[in-house]
This record gives sequence, C-alpha cells and structure tokens, in this order.
Amino acid sequence: MRFVMFFLLAVAITVPVSADSATGMAAMQYYVGSWTCMAGPIGQPPAKAQLTYALDSGVLRNLIVVPPQGKMKSTYALSIDTTYDSKHARYVQDSVDTSGVSTISLVTMPSGTMEQWTDYAAYNQKPGHGQTVRNNQNMFTVTGYSTLTSTKATFKAVCHRAS
Repeated sequence: MRFVMFFLLAVAITVPVSADSATGMAAMQYYVGSWTCMAGPIGQPPAKAQLTYALDSGVLRNLIVVPPQGKMKSTYALSIDTTYDSKHARYVQDSVDTSGVSTISLVTMPSGTMEQWTDYAAYNQKPGHGQTVRNNQNMFTVTGYSTLTSTKATFKAVCHRAS
C-alpha cells in the first residue's frame, strides 16, 4: 500500500504538458481523457493504474483507480482536484484516497516540459515532493520523493494516453 501513497503524491501533481504555451487551466486540457500508468516504488514491480481526467468550470478532476494486484487485497482509489492560482502563478491541488491519506500541494512549472510539486500539507503521511516530465503528447513520467528534503527518488510512474 505504501507505493499507492507515493502514487498519490506523484500523480496528484501532474500539470500542463502540451507543446504550446497555454497557461492556467487551459494548459490542463492536455490531460482530459483516460490514461494507463505503470507505477510503484523504485526497485519493486510496478502496478497498473487507470486515470481519468475531466476539466469543468476551471477545475481539473482526476480519478485514479488501482485494481487489486500483487499483495493488494482491495481496489485503491484517489480523487484529485486541481485549479490555477493566477495571483501566485501556480497550481493548487487537493487529494483524498481510500486509505485515509489527504494532501494539499503546490505546483510550479520551471520549464514547459517539467512541473515541480511540493506538498503543503499532508494527513496520514509525511509531505513529499516530486516532478512530472512531459515525454510527448501521449506520455508523461512522474518521479516522487518521500519527504520534502529527499534527494533519492522512491517512486516512478510512466503513463500513456489510453487509446
């Protein structure tokens, strides 16, 4: 279940990755639709997850579902809401999952292909940080770190747009 918490941290903060210079919530349009990811702790076999994104009234809603596999006994689900804070030029996100973990995170984009996220508050786990990198229009990767000061990655996800 620990990898699922890292998955929450990592995927929760995926932000704009389109090739154009869209800003704010317009940049989130890239994610709308379905994605399939292979994700988990580094050094362990990854698990398959399904992601669904919908953009409505300035809020990107994401549902992540990980069916039982490996040692998992039940389905894991994570709900994430993201919006843009134009005053501070960053994204703000909240999330909650079926294991009782919730976070509030802030995201910045130091480049057009990389987003950096930091947990601002976390319940039932330590705050972490990470990055999402756009590989192309149909693939992104996420690297997660288990604490705010970690320099050694503990989580990796590779996500592809579902056909």
